[in-house]
Amino acid sequence: MNERTKRPSKAELEEDEFLEWVLRSIEYLKARAQLFIGGAVAIVAVIAIASFMQTQRAEARERAAALLFEATVADRAGQTEQVLTIGQQLVDTFAGTPAAAQGMVLLGNRFYALGRYADAERLYRQYLDAHGDGEALTYAAVTGLAACREAKGDLAGAASDYLAYADGHPSSPPSALALMQAARCYGQLGDAAKRREILERVTQQHSQTPVAQRAREQLGLMM
Repeated sequence: MNERTKRPSKAELEEDEFLEWVLRSIEYLKARAQLFIGGAVAIVAVIAIASFMQTQRAEARERAAALLFEATVADRAGQTEQVLTIGQQLVDTFAGTPAAAQGMVLLGNRFYALGRYADAERLYRQYLDAHGDGEALTYAAVTGLAACREAKGDLAGAASDYLAYADGHPSSPPSALALMQAARCYGQLGDAAKRREILERVTQQHSQTPVAQRAREQLGLMM
């Protein structure tokens, strides 16, 4: 009597397929072992480079911060030449660091105090082009440019710059200070109406600030 051939069950078929897949995978890995090793080496290299760059950036920030501290101390001590030398080194060597951003404004202020307005304007613009996102430093750079125009006799241009800052940063606390500077410029130009308009704007937009009180006092004197 012929024996009936026993058909494999579904579970047995799945086990055979799985075993076949495992064997194929092993052969695949053997044939491509060098590729996988090379890829792993490349990944390790990328990680090492990224770690090195991060370390370098941290060290650059530390060195830049140290130079900023030295420049600030020299500035407080009135050591002008030292401020200019250290500040320029900071700006040139560590561009892109937070300390260099502050150094641009510090150096610009020192050039302004020396009457070197073109150099001051260059530093203020350099800060605004490269950074321009920090509230206090942006205010210092924008109003520094306005002050340079004012020092060169362009009161109308300076007033316009002060107003531009206030218009661009209406909710910023320094906005009130910029408005007061604009009002002062219009006062010196003899434009009492424009001065009054700006002082009233200060009292309305910044009513709860000490600056608004100063604006009210000046308005009282104009009556």
